[in-house]
Amino acid sequence: MSLLSSLRPSWLHAAFFSLAVLAAPNAFAVGAPNQAPDAISAEIHRRLGDVGDVLKIDGELLDAEALRRFYDTRLWRPAWLAMADQLLPVLSAADQEGLALRPLHVAAISARRAASGVQGQAELDLLFTDGLLRYAAAMRGQRVDPTEIEDDWYLETPSFSPVLWLKDHVRDLPAALPTLAAPYQGYQLLRKVTAGPPLKPGAADPRIAEIRKRLLATGELPADSDSVSENYDDALVAAVQLFQRRHGLTDDAALGPRTIRAMNVSAAERARQVAINMERWRWLPQRMEKDHIVVNVPAAQMEVVEDGVAVMAMKVIIGDPDHPTPALRARMTSIVINPIWRIPASIATHEILPKLKKDPGYLIANDLELVSDSFPPGSPESQGIGVNWHDMTSMPWPVRQKAGSDNALGRIKFNTPNDDDIYLHDTPNHKAFNRNDRALSHGCVRVEKPEELALYVLRDKDWTREKLDEEIGKGGTHTVTLAKGLPVWLFYWTVWVDGDGVLQTRDDIYERDEHLAAALARADRSPLLSDHLQKLAPKVVTCDGCRVP
Repeated sequence: MSLLSSLRPSWLHAAFFSLAVLAAPNAFAVGAPNQAPDAISAEIHRRLGDVGDVLKIDGELLDAEALRRFYDTRLWRPAWLAMADQLLPVLSAADQEGLALRPLHVAAISARRAASGVQGQAELDLLFTDGLLRYAAAMRGQRVDPTEIEDDWYLETPSFSPVLWLKDHVRDLPAALPTLAAPYQGYQLLRKVTAGPPLKPGAADPRIAEIRKRLLATGELPADSDSVSENYDDALVAAVQLFQRRHGLTDDAALGPRTIRAMNVSAAERARQVAINMERWRWLPQRMEKDHIVVNVPAAQMEVVEDGVAVMAMKVIIGDPDHPTPALRARMTSIVINPIWRIPASIATHEILPKLKKDPGYLIANDLELVSDSFPPGSPESQGIGVNWHDMTSMPWPVRQKAGSDNALGRIKFNTPNDDDIYLHDTPNHKAFNRNDRALSHGCVRVEKPEELALYVLRDKDWTREKLDEEIGKGGTHTVTLAKGLPVWLFYWTVWVDGDGVLQTRDDIYERDEHLAAALARADRSPLLSDHLQKLAPKVVTCDGCRVP
């Protein structure tokens, strides 16, 4: 099952409507206006005309400009009083979507449900509208622009106007609200996650009884297991191993520091992680390509998806914390057999030049050569022979690594043209795929099974393993264009539910969760909707050479 598999509309509606049973608007008399609509309209018009950008109602801060844009075209008439009993349960259950209730005015709306005067009903409608606008914006991932909090997030969030959307669905809002949810199974599975009770922080080697309680709470240990025994028996060994697999740890049943640290994550923290990753699902377009490749960077895993179903999976090596793999979408257009690695200038200056000062034969020993019109490839000059390196402060010539078994790109490179020069490729060091921590590269994605991936993307050209091996064996560098480009998504999920229904968690290796949590907290405190927030100045990234293998 692919993380990005789309849901059938009926499944999505069924999942969402578990929040509340919604009836037809005319079925509810409770909450219908008992004052003349003209009087309420006049009060709404007056309240919005007397303020600037922010309207205050008993401590609640509302976006007056967005409200004016909503009410102006409907001549300031109230919109929700007749269907309040249908809408309040949805807002009240927003925490099931990983959203905070406070910005949606749930408590203030509930307190005004019995309001009978013109002012009270006008305020009730205004609170509903502002809450619904915020709910719609949040459900479509509009609270935060990820490109403003991450230097290397190159995926654009689909545009969405909550005001226009709410105007379009005034008459059918109860039926339209379910369509706001991200239409992906990965999102819906996270939505159903419930965290276990809080755990008290333990020592480096806590008592076995505490471990039993922890694993009973989260389901790794069967409910009928002994909860007080301090014996580390076979049942507990199996439970600890299951817990370790869920968290991407080595399943050796050893209660080491990393396992204990994962066990001590509180219920509140786990819920926060789930909410953050639900937010990232909302940033995806409403429809994905049926055929694509997706890399989940924190998991260091890749899936090849065909017609919405994962048909191939493999481990990958991703960028280390100093050279993070960015979030982006590109299109694989070709593969290069026996690629040449053109080394970025910063690496040539900061890594290769110091080694040449110590060992003038470093280029020859590593199949590297200098590139210049002043001397031909293979000449002594191209190998750095006779060059006085000691007085140099920067590398004066481009450097490249020849094709071969020791080339940093391995034998196959998968071209995915993009502005950040990120691509997938082979590697000469396949032992690294046996590690749990595979954040080891300078930003590009090294794939565990390059031959299998190459044969898959070349399947329309009738390539066989024998032909691929033959072409690699020839040693020459050449490019094979794909018959059809294949979208490649590099994304960032630290929490997800796998195909067996098991909650998986991974370390926030680039601290993107922390950045997003802080940005969401700021957005939830703002009285203005996101489309009114002043855009931050774009960050300038100078990183020559950080996007290399």
